[in-house]
Amino acid sequence: MLNFIIRIMTRELPTTFSLYLLPADVPEILTRLKSHGLNDLQSRMFTVAKEYFSLPRDEKLLYPITKQNEGYISLGQEKLDTATQQNQAGPKLLINQKECYNILKRTTKNDVPMVLRENFPLLEELRWRCYSLCMQLLKYLATGFEINENYFTDNHDWSADGGDLLQLLHNPPTDKTAIRAGMHSDYGSFTLVFQRENESGLQVFDHLQNEWYNVEPCEDMCVVNTGDMLEYWTNGFVKSTIHRVMPLINNQEKDRYSIAFFSIANNPTLLTPIKSKFLVKDYQMYQKDEHAKDIFDYENRKSITAGEHLQMRLNRTYK
Repeated sequence: MLNFIIRIMTRELPTTFSLYLLPADVPEILTRLKSHGLNDLQSRMFTVAKEYFSLPRDEKLLYPITKQNEGYISLGQEKLDTATQQNQAGPKLLINQKECYNILKRTTKNDVPMVLRENFPLLEELRWRCYSLCMQLLKYLATGFEINENYFTDNHDWSADGGDLLQLLHNPPTDKTAIRAGMHSDYGSFTLVFQRENESGLQVFDHLQNEWYNVEPCEDMCVVNTGDMLEYWTNGFVKSTIHRVMPLINNQEKDRYSIAFFSIANNPTLLTPIKSKFLVKDYQMYQKDEHAKDIFDYENRKSITAGEHLQMRLNRTYK
């Protein structure tokens, strides 16, 4: 039995969701899973990730990021939507001081560097277990909205074309003025984030309080971000989590490692609002915070597909 704690980020929560709420004194943006059963897998994967990121840069560049979003992303290569706005608004800053390796659901052992190839069974198991966990969460979400419990999962078919990916991340030591990852939202439905204890820096934005909150790492819990596709599907009722990674005073000179799994709907899936009684006719589309208003295609939101949204975000990330 999955023992979980989840808070759905909404403007007003219907009583149906009461079983999933965190205590009232916890900032509403925080969403976590406990006893997820992946502790051993994530611990072993962190060891592999550390070995991979310690390789010389020239070796890592042998597998550069592709148009399909697979491969190595070097320091500063990503241009997260709002990082550019930050840079224009204030002093020149080092932004997106992170390197990553993206592993798609279609990635095979022949597509990755030797360090990952040698550990591919571990990688495959973690990738599949993360996907399965997200599917369970999507069923809970559908049940909460009182729609067909398979509505979301049917649109996340593992055998169909889609952008699901497992990402290994490394933030090298930096100074206090650098931003390890600029504020942004994730492209998909749910994101699972695994952190190592004593390697903090992840912060989430509370829309209601207009404040940033630290999300301290705890190895027996994973952080769950809601992504853009859930915001589309719920017409803004569930918000896409705005987050960033900052160099905190106690760890700016330390390496930080994390692992993320991004659950992304199949490419042809229409991101039209679900037919739930909780999405009343006069409910207005939630307007994003100023630093992320350009993420959503408001004019075409009734017909945009998951694949189109993903490509739009990738084009902006690597432009």
